[in-house]
Amino acid sequence: MPQDAVRKIAIQPEKKSVPIHNPQIEKKPSHVPLSRFEGTVLAVTSLVIMFLMVSVVSAKIALSKAQYDLQTVNQRITSVQNKNVDKKQEVSELSSRSRLMDVAKKVGLTMNEQNIRNVNK
Repeated sequence: MPQDAVRKIAIQPEKKSVPIHNPQIEKKPSHVPLSRFEGTVLAVTSLVIMFLMVSVVSAKIALSKAQYDLQTVNQRITSVQNKNVDKKQEVSELSSRSRLMDVAKKVGLTMNEQNIRNVNK
């Protein structure tokens, strides 16, 4: 009896586990073709997006140009304002009372106190 038991164990082959292949479980990816409507919508959407992108870029360029022009105009305004301040100072210096008196003396004019009128604003 013990010999028969040994033979049976030695004779029995080992079972290997083989995965069961079930074709219904595995799904192969397949692409569904686009309909004409979907293709048209995709094309129109792409065109609209491209148009908007170009519009944004052109608007940005226009804004940059406008800012540059504004900066140039502001520089010109500042330059003219500085010239105006210089001219006002020059007028103030040339119309000062002491200078007018010196010019009058050089020409031979005298001041007549009776002809002077004070005007207040």
